[in-house]
Amino acid sequence: MMIRRLVALAVCAALLPAQAQAQVLPDLGDVSDAALSDKQERTIGNRVMREVRTDPAFVDDPEIADYVKSVGNRLLGAADPPRRPIEFFAVEEESVNAFALIGGHIGMHTGLILLTRNEAEFAGVMAHEIAHILQRHQSRLYHGQTKYQIASLAALAIAILASRGSSSQSGQVAEAAMVGASAIMIQGQLDYTREHEREADRVGLTILERAGYDPRGMVTFFERMQRANRLNEFKSAPSYLRTHPLTVERIADMQGRVETMTPRLVPDSFEYRLARAKIRAATGSANDQATYFRQQLADRTVVRPREDVYGLALALRRARSFAEAEKELATIRSGDGAHPAFESLAAQLHADQGRTEAAIETYRAALKAHPRYRGLVHGLATVLIDAGRHAEALALLEARIRETPEDARLHELQARAYAATGKNLAQHRAQAEAYYLRGNLAAAVAQLELATKVRDADYYELSIAEARLRDLRSQLQIEREAEKALKLN
Repeated sequence: MMIRRLVALAVCAALLPAQAQAQVLPDLGDVSDAALSDKQERTIGNRVMREVRTDPAFVDDPEIADYVKSVGNRLLGAADPPRRPIEFFAVEEESVNAFALIGGHIGMHTGLILLTRNEAEFAGVMAHEIAHILQRHQSRLYHGQTKYQIASLAALAIAILASRGSSSQSGQVAEAAMVGASAIMIQGQLDYTREHEREADRVGLTILERAGYDPRGMVTFFERMQRANRLNEFKSAPSYLRTHPLTVERIADMQGRVETMTPRLVPDSFEYRLARAKIRAATGSANDQATYFRQQLADRTVVRPREDVYGLALALRRARSFAEAEKELATIRSGDGAHPAFESLAAQLHADQGRTEAAIETYRAALKAHPRYRGLVHGLATVLIDAGRHAEALALLEARIRETPEDARLHELQARAYAATGKNLAQHRAQAEAYYLRGNLAAAVAQLELATKVRDADYYELSIAEARLRDLRSQLQIEREAEKALKLN
């Protein structure tokens, strides 16, 4: 396993919470007692997220990413003000885990999403993680420390993940990482305290109920996790249980609180069902997943669930059975059950088989009906670039960037198109914006420095690049000073 992937998947576990000695923990009732300031927390979180966003395990798929963000923002909107900004994302990892990263970042493993039985369970886990951030648990756990060596966090994270692994290389990776880390903590120092877990349960349940989800979802998920672990239904203890101690007392406390709330039957959103189908179709063997979805559909002969047909088509595409995938997908593309995700997949299947014009037409038609669906925009731009139709791709991208300038993928595609047309200054500017949006200020500055050195550049474009370079250099200096201060304090 690549070192970068280890950092991305584990650094959050290392930051999740270092458990300081119980006797020095501050009062849980007052979030103002957090040891780190908001600025320090953001600096640490942004430093780590730079590694996370560049790792292949970071889920950049617009359909899954947008669904996870939508649930997170719905829950965050139900929290008591003042609310803190939080970034929600998914990590492609079969293990069952979720994490709240200091500085306002919440990641959900795709394995955990698959394990949930309904949307309320998924929202319940996320609400629990939101509570950890709102109550500033990670910051409190550093209370009393005189040193906070941010430079050692990535190396320490590798050691923690490797020590949990079972591969033949895990010992070597752990040893090397431990040597590189300036601070070494034992496993017990990385777990949330029971007090923090109970508080996150209480706050999370309130958020869950206010957001309109069934509060029983949090309880049923944790009950199943505890029961399955006790009966050894997992190959090893889920990572989530290692970082989030689960006790009988916690379960009982949640059950008691839910009894005082109003239970509600909330149907799962179609986006939840689609996201789970897409994750499952991408997991393990393509043929095995195709067999799974066929079995699911065989058991439902009267009404074929659209999400299972979609999952089957995705698995068949992975298996390169394009014609069969198209045949299955055609059964759900028309009528009231139509969905932009189905059109996106149909266009991809056209492109897979060399039918570029059909792919472009499918994307364009779908965008007329669903103009804000990111997956369609990304797909159409990619097909246009691959077909050498760079002017059309740039026109599309420039219009979309004006509407959603925060979409890093749009800037990356724009950089590709500019590079293909030999517009070097514009390419570096677009790539710089992509790096900036992904939290890598140093790389963004480097791209703008290259942009300002392009010969025969348009004076107006050069002036814009120079102004942006001054701005980002200033931001980078502030960031580096903040990191330096964290190392010294």
